[in-house]
Amino acid sequence: MSKIIYYVAASQDGYIATADHQLDWLENFPPAEDATPYETFYQTIGAVVMGAETYRWIMNHSAHHWPYSQIPTLVVSSNDLVIPEDLNITQITGDAAAIAERARQSAKGQDVWLIGGGKTAARFADAGELQQLFITTIPVFLGHGIEILPVKQPVSTVLHSFRVLKNGATETVIDLLNSHP
Repeated sequence: MSKIIYYVAASQDGYIATADHQLDWLENFPPAEDATPYETFYQTIGAVVMGAETYRWIMNHSAHHWPYSQIPTLVVSSNDLVIPEDLNITQITGDAAAIAERARQSAKGQDVWLIGGGKTAARFADAGELQQLFITTIPVFLGHGIEILPVKQPVSTVLHSFRVLKNGATETVIDLLNSHP
């Protein structure tokens, strides 16, 4: 069955963006030549899920090119969003279990990439609908910002894998124990 994977970059102190949703700290960090290739990860993905803030950020920074055009995208929001008709994007509301089920159906046997943000990922983790975290930790401290996973209850995990990259970043894959696919 499809896993829901939160694949994300974070600062050393656990933030995925600055408080004003900026990523310049990440964009200015040199990429690691030995990092897991994005394309390798992306080939395992059949659908993506994201929150409204992440959707808006991507729309504002993608220069009119939707980066996930090959697969269905579900945007979690109870507010009306402007969604171009020519893209395979669906706005969705409801509880995390129902959204997870719809995402798995859309993924057609492949995994689901929960892109973010942190609150959306925490909502899935709190509901037991997040199976794995793939975190690239950048060696920078932001001091404040958008938290990586602001859960409302403890979430038990087990380390799946860990690597230190040549540029000083780390890749950590963590399985969530209290989740159910």
